[in-house]
Amino acid sequence: MKITRVILATVLSLGLVTAAAVAPVTAAEKPTTVRVYHQAVSPIAVSGTGIGTVRTFFIPISVDGKSADNQYLTGTLTTLDPAMPNGQELRSSNLTYVFGAEKDQMVVGGVSLYPPAGATIAAGQSTVRPVIGGSGKYSGARGQVVSTNMGANGWTHIFKVWLGK
Repeated sequence: MKITRVILATVLSLGLVTAAAVAPVTAAEKPTTVRVYHQAVSPIAVSGTGIGTVRTFFIPISVDGKSADNQYLTGTLTTLDPAMPNGQELRSSNLTYVFGAEKDQMVVGGVSLYPPAGATIAAGQSTVRPVIGGSGKYSGARGQVVSTNMGANGWTHIFKVWLGK
């Protein structure tokens, strides 16, 4: 009986520690919002055709309405399936946003649907991608970014992230 209580107490203690370690973000925590803008873009390189096509980008950005040196978006889009419904392609993203200092970055991943001949999502469309990490002042970033193609007026990327502690 005493051994059962010890085992039960140990299991409960481990459960509480585990629950605290993976506790979800509470409503009291406010996300950090970062607004990024850049001009309309074209890839700087495209390699391959069909599955495995890679489009590479390097784009100067402005952050929260301010332009500065060493603020840019770089990354790749890779075609995973060129035969999705409605004639679209499924592409994965590997995007890195650098916010003025190389140490201050956020990394974005995920997949989105694209028009087959387009370098980007269609004008007027938005996509939501996960923020999978950050460094420097964005250390431990987790959340999402909503990217909107405004056609000839460029792009907006609205980050809602919670930062590590």
